Amino acid sequence: MTRPARAPLGIRLKVLVLTFGVVMFLFLAGVGVSIDEAEAVMNTTDGARLHVRVTLVALAVAASAAIVVALQVGRWVASAVEPLTQAARSLGEGDLDVRPVGSPDLGELSRELERLSRAMTATMNELRAQRDLQKTILEGMQEGVLLLDVEGNILIVNRALREMLALAEDVVGSPLVRVAMGSGLEEIVELARKKRLVTREIGIPGEKPRRVLVRAAAREGQILAVFVDVTEIRRLESLRRDFVANVSHELRTPVTSIRSSVETLRGGAREDPSSASRFLEIIDRNAERLHRLVEDLLDLARLESGQLELHPDLVPLSDVIQQVFGMSRERADAKRMDLVSHVPEGREVWADPRALEQLLVNLVDNAVKYCQDGATIAVDARDDGGGATLIEVADTGPGIAAEHLPRLFERFYRVDAGRSRAAGGTGLGLAIVKHLAEAFGGSVRVSSVVGEGTRFSVTLPPEPTRRPSGDPRPSQS
Repeated sequence: MTRPARAPLGIRLKVLVLTFGVVMFLFLAGVGVSIDEAEAVMNTTDGARLHVRVTLVALAVAASAAIVVALQVGRWVASAVEPLTQAARSLGEGDLDVRPVGSPDLGELSRELERLSRAMTATMNELRAQRDLQKTILEGMQEGVLLLDVEGNILIVNRALREMLALAEDVVGSPLVRVAMGSGLEEIVELARKKRLVTREIGIPGEKPRRVLVRAAAREGQILAVFVDVTEIRRLESLRRDFVANVSHELRTPVTSIRSSVETLRGGAREDPSSASRFLEIIDRNAERLHRLVEDLLDLARLESGQLELHPDLVPLSDVIQQVFGMSRERADAKRMDLVSHVPEGREVWADPRALEQLLVNLVDNAVKYCQDGATIAVDARDDGGGATLIEVADTGPGIAAEHLPRLFERFYRVDAGRSRAAGGTGLGLAIVKHLAEAFGGSVRVSSVVGEGTRFSVTLPPEPTRRPSGDPRPSQS
């Protein structure tokens, strides 16, 4: 239905004013006539009454006309302004999709409000985009970010910091002292307020203790802090220090023995054949120990760096086990040990032949070293039910206490350090076994009962696995 055209407000106002003027003119004219006519009858009572009546009627008519005009003008103005008022109220409440549609009489005001609405919409869209970008960046950062207001309440905290400090999702708005008690953050915040820039490393207690590097800066009373989790870096630094200390200690003992023996021989012991032979044997034994230690260190370095190139193939497992037994037979016979293979002929596994031999040599040799005389060392192999091959090396030795098992594959870890060195161990054999098993794409685990024996289980995958050079696999040891 077509909306009837309406005259502009200015024209309608002019019509109303003209109407009002006509009414007033008629009123005044009526009053004037009544006065002229009443002059002749002013001396009579009836004439005075007539004059009063005419005057009152004229006033009533004029007042009614004025009221009608005022009401009409009010209705017109209200109908023209109400849509604009409602649109302005909606804009104030945040509804930027509204578009002002007012009376054509107020067209300029409507257009200005519409331009304001579009400008506010563009500004809010830009602010939302910036907010979303900021949120995406903060949530994607590995570093923790914390923003505090002047009173120390949390304004911003990202996902990484929630994980570092084990914070709840609703911490925004909470005081820092309530959510991070005992972590040392309060002290850093206070120092930042005084010095404006502070860098400190703190420890975060909990189920998984962390070391965190905090850099805090103050600006206009607010505190912005960035948190970097350095737990893994500190762990690796500790491992490196321990490794250097362990290697130094392992080298010191044989080197000291060799030097002492040489000095004794130079002092005259070489003149005595029996003494000379004894000290030469000491030199030879410690030199061999140094050689094994260096070889194990080199093997471990190649494994951890991914520089050991494997060439998997179908390997007859029983043949490899017999070769391993041959290398350990002399030491086992000296201790009256039985070396037994339960692996059937024709059993094959996917593995690098030399690496598999080294893995089994370390396990069998380890059992020969630490088992008592008369013990039995048995090797078996079977399917694990998932297509992989499970190789087990079990002995009837003294066993290993449960508290030592989780660390047994760490470098230089020894259950009995003195006994291990006396047996000629380097402390690296089981670490090499672990890395070799992982290089095959498999794994190794250990179980033991004190007084009954120990069992090492190596799982090899059904398909060949070749780790390319330069692709090191992370190690937990």
